[in-house]
Amino acid sequence: MEEFPGITGGVPPLIIYPGRNVISSLSSSEWEGFLDSWLLSLEYRLRLPDQQFRSFKFSQSASGIPFLTSFHRSMLEHLEASPSSATQKERLLLKRAYLLLRRLLLVTQLPFDYDSAGLVDLLGRASQIYSGVGDWRTTLDAVWKRNKSQLSSAIESVQKTALNDLTVQLKSATLLDTYRRLNALVRLSAETGLVLMTGSDYLESLMEAYDRTLALSDPALLQKAFTEHIFYCLRSLMSDGSRHGSMLLDHLYHMKSESERRTKSKPAGRTLCSSLICTTSILRHLAADDAVNGGKRGQGLLEFFMTYRQNNLHLHPPAAPRKRKISKGKGKASATEEMHIHKASQISQVHELFPDLSNQYILGLLDHFNDDTEAVIAGLLEPGSLPPDLRNPEEHQGQSTSYDGPAHDLAPHSTPPLLPQRKNVFDGDDFDKLRISSSRLHKGRKEMTIDQPQDAGTNARSKAAIMAALAAFDSDDDERDDTYDVADVGGTVDSTIDTDRRPRPETNAEGEPHEESLFKAWKANAELFSRDSKTRVSKPRQDLKRETGMSDEQIEGWAIMMNRDTRLLERLEKKYSASSTYAGNQPALAASRWHGGTPDDSEEGEASHDNRRMGQAQIRGNRSWGRGKGGSTAGPSGDVSTQRARKRKEQGRGRGGANHNQREGRARKMGRGMAGPAAQ
Repeated sequence: MEEFPGITGGVPPLIIYPGRNVISSLSSSEWEGFLDSWLLSLEYRLRLPDQQFRSFKFSQSASGIPFLTSFHRSMLEHLEASPSSATQKERLLLKRAYLLLRRLLLVTQLPFDYDSAGLVDLLGRASQIYSGVGDWRTTLDAVWKRNKSQLSSAIESVQKTALNDLTVQLKSATLLDTYRRLNALVRLSAETGLVLMTGSDYLESLMEAYDRTLALSDPALLQKAFTEHIFYCLRSLMSDGSRHGSMLLDHLYHMKSESERRTKSKPAGRTLCSSLICTTSILRHLAADDAVNGGKRGQGLLEFFMTYRQNNLHLHPPAAPRKRKISKGKGKASATEEMHIHKASQISQVHELFPDLSNQYILGLLDHFNDDTEAVIAGLLEPGSLPPDLRNPEEHQGQSTSYDGPAHDLAPHSTPPLLPQRKNVFDGDDFDKLRISSSRLHKGRKEMTIDQPQDAGTNARSKAAIMAALAAFDSDDDERDDTYDVADVGGTVDSTIDTDRRPRPETNAEGEPHEESLFKAWKANAELFSRDSKTRVSKPRQDLKRETGMSDEQIEGWAIMMNRDTRLLERLEKKYSASSTYAGNQPALAASRWHGGTPDDSEEGEASHDNRRMGQAQIRGNRSWGRGKGGSTAGPSGDVSTQRARKRKEQGRGRGGANHNQREGRARKMGRGMAGPAAQ
């Protein structure tokens, strides 16, 4: 145990994590012992309460920072060599190392007792390893809010060192490693990119360093690192980063000016600006940023870089896609290869009868009997038929080398999702519960006939359905009773008898209540119908309300309609004026028959028209001339001339039967109301 002030008994030590060459020289048992020791030490520190954990300092070895630094460096080498070959214990160790680093950054006292270069190096390597952890970005933001001054000064010191390396040590291998760590950190932390891009010196140094890499023998990796770095730095200034649109436009304008100057003075060649525009998606992000496309300056820069990309796209041809190696299953079988699904199914079948047997023993039996499950079961039922090396199952009880870790875990886990269940509208019906009658089952089309016999079960269900429908019918439903409607009783209802004894308002001959009272009051004093409060409370208005039984709104509305309708006013003037009172003369009666004239025809025109028709009809029916030898069919029945005229008329019907039949047909149509008006 390592002594630590404030913690009784000390803390278990955390030795430095070795490199991959040392790990490869250790035996499996020794390496398992080291992993168990680190897991125990990390778990102990994670279980300490915040009051004791807060006393840790970065500079102390007991805090675990030296172990984390060495562990991150070794894990990066291991991930580059074989990304998917980590064991289960190593993955658990990586998880607990992340939890310890997160707690050290968020719980320990400020400022961190650590040098600037080491702090940025620690955050950069952690960003490379934990880039796929969604919580790490949130942790970096919380660290910047908690200790912004120290982190800003640390980034500025690293920036000065990087400027020196860009000028002096361009061929150094550590420069590529430094920018890989910076790229991982800037990608996840916009505040880091903001500190690096403050001022134009850093951008100019990057552009000059990119131009000097063209003289190197293998500049591809370094050029790619510079391009990614400036891309992530500019992304950190956009709206979804730290929101510094003016600084972003300044850097873009500086790159535009340098590109124009380079085009005029030197032949076309690769530059940091051309690599950024042609090999990254920076233009798409700039077009979606409000600070760029919202102003005239930003739109002009976008148009320039669009044209610039078309002119320099040939300098950066796209990389050839990697050919994926497709496995056709023709390789050699490996001892560590996972079990095929059909063997797992066969093992489960044997386990149903022999649950005490191990998987290794059943696999040996399947290999011996060529994957014949029935032969394996028959051999187990008769052990004497098995070969001698497969008769004892205990000799094949293999021990699993996998380690699941401790039963408990520090990180919270969400509840695993439940398996989906089938749900549809037919759940719970008779067919789903296998309670359906066999007579209702058929395959293909089924011919249904009217006289098809039905079994007792079908009749019972039909009867039950009918009774259920009758029970659901509510005889007291509040519907209109149409028993005594005129169209239903088959007779005639006398609607002239008023059985309603409720009081009704007095009406005039035309059915309009209180028309005369209102008109006389309006003629006497039109101000009585005003809509102000003083008029409403006046005595004449109150008398008029009592006389008519109408409200103020109805009285005032009647006056408004009177003022709008001039024809109504003229009609009431003629109707209720003193000059139109009864003077002993007979008023003109309107015609009661239908006629096809226009509504504007006057009553005098209708009367003269009717008189003319009556005169014509009288002349036609009673004339005694023009028929020859005198006599008329309308004369006295005992007269000889009348009988002779009627006889001639009957003879004419035979000769002109067509016209006579037409007259009879028209008469029938007129009786049924199907013919039009008579021709005038």
